[in-house]
Amino acid sequence: MTDAELILLIKRNDPRGLTIVYETFRSEFIQWIIKFTRCTREDAQEYYQAAVMIVYDNIHQGKLESLQSSLKTYLFGIGKNLSWHQQRQEIRKQKAGAEFQLQVHVNEESKEAIFAQENSLEVVHRNFIRLGDPCHTLLDMYYYQKKSMDEIAEQLEYKNTDTAKNQKYKCMERLRKMVEQEMVNQTLE
Repeated sequence: MTDAELILLIKRNDPRGLTIVYETFRSEFIQWIIKFTRCTREDAQEYYQAAVMIVYDNIHQGKLESLQSSLKTYLFGIGKNLSWHQQRQEIRKQKAGAEFQLQVHVNEESKEAIFAQENSLEVVHRNFIRLGDPCHTLLDMYYYQKKSMDEIAEQLEYKNTDTAKNQKYKCMERLRKMVEQEMVNQTLE
């Protein structure tokens, strides 16, 4: 069956299309991604399942009408991007943990400074939760999900990337003012 025929089956919600795609490329993908990223077999299976679902969603959302390459290449490319994204997330987590430990070490002489820093983080977190939409969603997508401003503009249906950037700036200013106000209130108490 050709790639175009498989895409058409999936588009028509014929379960054979998804089953054929899933079964045809699974073992080769898992072996390849394990070799490519040195991940566990379990992680490789998760990457594969996620990649297949992205292909499926892209077909149903009209993002994949025709291919410049083969369906296999497209699927493997998505899997590779998923694994790279996961690796970048892990590196960021490690860096954040290392930076926090370094900061704690530098500030060891002052337990009050550590308490103040932890309190500041709690205040920021508390106000971030209270921020409300669309700011909460936008900032979560940008800072925690590490999405690009283009992706955010598209998903939140902003007119363009500049509009999304402007909204992010306004949201950050709003959050900053909320945090400052709470900190002032704490010092007055």
